[in-house]
Amino acid sequence: MDQGWEYRWGDSPFTADGIPVWTQETGADRWSPIAFPSNPPGRGSRTNVWYRVILPDGDWRDPVLYVFSVDLIVEVYLDGRKIYQFGHFDDAGKGRFEGWPWHMIPLPVGCSGKPLYFRLYSDYMDIGLWGQVRIMERVDLFQEILRNSIERLITSGFSILIAFLSLIFGLFNRGRGNFIAIALFSLASGCLVLSGSQLNLLLIDRPLFWDYMGAIGYFTIPVAMAILLERWLKPARVLLVSVIWRFHLLYLIGAVGLSLMGLVSLADTYPLFDGCFAISLTLLLIPAAQVAARGSTDHKAILTAYAVLSLLLLLDMAVAHNLVRWFQVPVAWGALAFSLAIVIISLRHYARTQTALRAMNVSLEHEVRKRTAALARLVRRERQRAKMLGIENQKRAELEKILSDLQNSGGVSEANEILIHCLPALCRPLAGAYYQRDEREGAYRLLDLWLDPSGPDRAQPPALVPVTEVFRLLSDDNHWRLSVLYEDPRHGERELGMLWLRIPEARGDGELSDTGTPWRQLIELGLEKIGLVFSQLSLHSELRRLSYEDGLTGVKNRRFLDEVFERETALAKRHGRSLSVIMCDVDLFKRFNDTYGHAAGDIVLKRLAALLASVFRQTDLVCRYGGEEFCVLMPGTQAKDCRQRAEDLRQRVESESFEYEGHSLGPITVSVGIAVWPEMPIAPETLILFADQALYRAKQSGRNRVEIYIDR
Repeated sequence: MDQGWEYRWGDSPFTADGIPVWTQETGADRWSPIAFPSNPPGRGSRTNVWYRVILPDGDWRDPVLYVFSVDLIVEVYLDGRKIYQFGHFDDAGKGRFEGWPWHMIPLPVGCSGKPLYFRLYSDYMDIGLWGQVRIMERVDLFQEILRNSIERLITSGFSILIAFLSLIFGLFNRGRGNFIAIALFSLASGCLVLSGSQLNLLLIDRPLFWDYMGAIGYFTIPVAMAILLERWLKPARVLLVSVIWRFHLLYLIGAVGLSLMGLVSLADTYPLFDGCFAISLTLLLIPAAQVAARGSTDHKAILTAYAVLSLLLLLDMAVAHNLVRWFQVPVAWGALAFSLAIVIISLRHYARTQTALRAMNVSLEHEVRKRTAALARLVRRERQRAKMLGIENQKRAELEKILSDLQNSGGVSEANEILIHCLPALCRPLAGAYYQRDEREGAYRLLDLWLDPSGPDRAQPPALVPVTEVFRLLSDDNHWRLSVLYEDPRHGERELGMLWLRIPEARGDGELSDTGTPWRQLIELGLEKIGLVFSQLSLHSELRRLSYEDGLTGVKNRRFLDEVFERETALAKRHGRSLSVIMCDVDLFKRFNDTYGHAAGDIVLKRLAALLASVFRQTDLVCRYGGEEFCVLMPGTQAKDCRQRAEDLRQRVESESFEYEGHSLGPITVSVGIAVWPEMPIAPETLILFADQALYRAKQSGRNRVEIYIDR
C-alpha cells in the first residue's frame, strides 16, 4: 500500500458514541496527499496526526494489514469503529512509548474500497508508520514472519552460544580478559539480533521487553568493541579507548536506568546514542586499523568481523534516520561473521586447552588414588547408616502411594477404608495395632493387628478400649501411642484413630535404630500428612454441602430452598406464624430467547434477580427455582403484605428498561403466583405447589399480573 495516502494534522473530536468526527466527514479539503504515511511536512511541535487510505480491491479470505512499526502509538478505525489499538490515548490525545513492535491489524472480509483511518501520537523525532505497510492473508503473514525470523534466531543463538563458550575458555587460559571481552561482544550482538526477530512477539507479547533487550545489546556493543581494542593496543592508545568504553557504559546505565524509572522515554535515548556511536566508531577506526596491520591472525579475523558489523550498524542508523530509503539491514549477517571468527579462534584455543587438560589429568589421577583409600574407609562407616536410609526411603515411597490413594478417594469414609488397609505395610517391621475412635461409644475399637510372631508381643491387645482407660491399658515403656488427627470444618480438630506400635530394639545389622527416634519421626511425619489429606477431604465434603448459590444470578438455588423451606414450615407450624410463598416467572421467555438469544436472556435473569433483592426484605429468601422461574419465601408475612410486595415487583419489572449491547430488549413482564398459610386452608408443606398453581392461573389470565391462590 504505497499510494493513495492522505494526512491531516491534529486530533479528531469524538461524538458522544465515541466515533471520531473525521471518519464521518466526506470532504477532502482538509486532507493533504502524502507518498507514505510518515513525517508529513510542517510538523513543528505537533504531536498528533491522522492518516487515511482507501483499501484496495482484493479477494481475501482472512485479510490483515501488516505494519512493520509505528511511531509511537496508534488507533485504527474502519466504518467509524475502532478495530485496532496499540498504546493508550489519554483525554488529551496523548500517550507514552509502548515499544516498536510489528502490527497485525485484522480486517473484515469485504472491506475493499473503504477508507481506513489511523490516529497517531508521537513526541519522538518521527511520527507515522514505518517500514512496510501491506494487506495480505493472515497465514501468509505468519509464514513470512517465520521465514524472516529464522535467520535472526539462528545467528543470535549462535552468538549467545559463542559468548558462553568464550567464558568457559577464559577459565582455562591466562588471557581471560580477552575472552570476557569477546563474550560481552557476542552476547550484546546476540541480544540485539534476537530482539529484532518478529517471531518474538508471537512467543512473548511484551514489546517493551524486547525493545529493552535490543537497547541494552545495542548500547553495549561500543563498550565491548572498545574493551577488545584496549586489550590489544599499546599503552599510547589505551587512554582514548578507555575513555570511549567508559563513556558508553555510563550512557548504557543512565539511559536504561532513567527509562525504567519513567524519567525519559526509551525511544528518546536512541538519537543521542546514534550520534555518539558514529563518533566513537570513527575514533576507533585508526587504532583498529593499526591492530589489524600488526596483529595476529586471530586479531585480524575478529577486527574484520567487527568492521563488517560496524558498517552494517551505521547503515541501519542511516535507515532509522531516513537518510536512506527503508529496507531491512542484514545486521544478523554482521553478527554471524563475528561469531564465525570467534568459532575459528575458539577451536584453536580448544586444541591448546586439551593439551593442558591432559597434563592436568595425570595430576588428578595421582590425587584420586590417594583419596580412594580415604573414601573406602568412609564407605565402611556409612554402610550401616545407608541401610537405615534405604528403609526410610522405602517407607517414604509407601507413604506417597498411600497419600495418593487417599487423595483420589471419594470421601472421608472411603479414605478411612484405604487407610486401614495400608497402615500395616507402612509400619512394618514394627509390630502394632490400629484403633479407630468411636465417638458414640466413647471408646477405641481395634480394626487391624500386625504382630511379630518371634517378638515379645504374642498376646493380642484388647479389642475395645474406653477413652478413660487408654492410659491404663495401652501405655507402657515398650510401645508408642500415636494419634491420627485431622481438622473438621465444623467441629475443629478431631481424632480419627490411634496407632499402637512396638518400640524397635537395637540390632547389630543396623536395620532398626537402637533408640527408635528416626522411626518415630518417620511415622509421625506420615500421620501428619495423612491428617492433612483427611482435613482436605473433610473440607471438600463440607464445601459440596454448602454449594447452594446459583452461578448465573447470584441468588440461592433450589437445593438451598428445599432445605430452608422444610425448616421454615416446621417453624411456622411450631410457632403458629404466617408463611408466604411467591412464585414469579418471566412472560414469554422462550420466545424472548429465540428472538434475542440466550446471552440477552441471561442479562434479563440477572437484572430480575437484582430487582427481587431490592423489592423484598433481607429476611425474605429469594431463590432461582429453575429456568426463568424464581421463588420467594417470606416468613411472618400475611397475604395483604405479600400481595403488595408482589405487585411492587410486577410494576418495577414492567417499568424497567432492559438493554443488551446498547440495544433495547423491549418490554419485559412477569406473572406472579402467591400462596399463604394459615390464611388459606392448605398445609404449609404445599405452599410452593399452590403458589405455582396461582402462577399458572396468572399466565392463563393474560400474564403480567399477580394471582393469589384461592381454594375453589
